[in-house]
Amino acid sequence: MDNGKASYLEVLTAQETLLNAQLNEAVNMYNGAMGIIALYIALGGATR
Repeated sequence: MDNGKASYLEVLTAQETLLNAQLNEAVNMYNGAMGIIALYIALGGATR
């Protein structure tokens, strides 16, 4: 961008794409953790 090789819109689009990828990664990590917790409970590892 400093050398005029990318427009401001292209930079914003790239940043948006990165943010979406990071959000997807966070959701995937959360879902994985919830899956492990559900498995633990299903195997009788938790008391209620």
